[in-house]
Amino acid sequence: MATLIYRSTARTIRWSLFIVSLVVVLQACRKPEQDLGLDLLPGDPLGLRIETNAVQAYTFIPKPIRTSGLTRNLVGSYLDPVFGSVRAGIVAELRLGANNVGIGVDNSGLVADSMVLALGFDGINFAYGNLNPQVFQVYELSEGLSVDSVYETNDVPAYLAQDLVLDRGGRVKPRPLEKPLIGGDSLQPQLRLRLDRALAQRILTGFGTPDLADNVAFLEFFKGVYITADNGAQLPFQEGILYFNLISVTSKATIYYKNTLVSDTIPLTFDLPINQSSVRYTVAEHDHQLALDPGLGMALADSAAPAPFAYVQALGGLRTAIRFPDLRRFADQRLALAKAELIVPVPGTYNALLAPPAQLFMFRKDTITGNDVFLPDQAGGVGSIDGAFRSDAREYRFNITRYVQAVLSGTVPDNGVELVSSSNGVTANRAVLSGPEHPDRPMVLNLTFTTY
Repeated sequence: MATLIYRSTARTIRWSLFIVSLVVVLQACRKPEQDLGLDLLPGDPLGLRIETNAVQAYTFIPKPIRTSGLTRNLVGSYLDPVFGSVRAGIVAELRLGANNVGIGVDNSGLVADSMVLALGFDGINFAYGNLNPQVFQVYELSEGLSVDSVYETNDVPAYLAQDLVLDRGGRVKPRPLEKPLIGGDSLQPQLRLRLDRALAQRILTGFGTPDLADNVAFLEFFKGVYITADNGAQLPFQEGILYFNLISVTSKATIYYKNTLVSDTIPLTFDLPINQSSVRYTVAEHDHQLALDPGLGMALADSAAPAPFAYVQALGGLRTAIRFPDLRRFADQRLALAKAELIVPVPGTYNALLAPPAQLFMFRKDTITGNDVFLPDQAGGVGSIDGAFRSDAREYRFNITRYVQAVLSGTVPDNGVELVSSSNGVTANRAVLSGPEHPDRPMVLNLTFTTY
């Protein structure tokens, strides 16, 4: 009986100790969960604090941009009711395909039938605007181009007064989705402009002479062409800007001729290609005063005025400058910056033929040179900063965390950033953006800090 009582008492003590230990463990496990976040700011779970920083923005006309040696060239014009008129033209050299052209040929029997300047469309990116017929003009340059020079959008060349297009003033419909059938061959889509036969005959008379001995001599003989459009007074959304690939084998001038000294006058051709060696560039003219909407004019007139809208336009048309006047107030606070995101909406609707740029680029200015400089966030490539147009949300977003952190630490000057259309020298893209004072969807900078 004593043994039984002892075992029962021992069992009771062991159970009591187990229960006490269990209670202690449960209390210990529960306490951190109850105390978690007591040192954080009220309403800030997980230690996050989101601030919307003040933003200022204004639109301005930048300096001309380089267009020489780029992958695409532009011709055409249209009237944008928001941005005014835009006109683009191409300056390019025609070159010989071989040296000593016509050596041993009696050029007195060479007779020109016609001459065609062909410009190959740039694949699926063939226009900005619509494909209405346009009046194209081609002029002969009166001074040579230099392969060592940088040409910009405002470098309108010196040229002779005579328009070389055979049907002067006639309208030509661009057909970028059709393959022309020439001599039984189906060619890549191109704009074909018939030129004055007098020019073709003049070049034929150079066969066998020093003028066609090589490209150095030929470019003294014929310095190049300026291709533009003159559509007169335009209504909004008429015509457009056409995109061409000048280094395509399709882009060239072709002379169709016969040699009458030969009994069988077989049709002959002579090509003058535009190629990688040709100096080529795009000129652009913007007349923002022709805008029908007064918003852009008011924005350009006063950079300090409240900005419900901001504007960007390619071909050196317009940029938007953005400043963050209160950013430095976070410099002395004990906060760790987790993310800085600039959100730039595209308000309202837009014409599908004049869509916003697929991407906007962001730069800051070097304080010494004044040149564009990448933000620290672009060290890993453009994709790391984003800036792509989100068509579903109708907005651009920029991750500028490293830039903001550098401003707060003082390693980067606090002089703001600028928004630029992507493909600035090879497209006519433009976009109306929400400014900081837009009543419904303003431009905002969201800052996310961790507080522990």
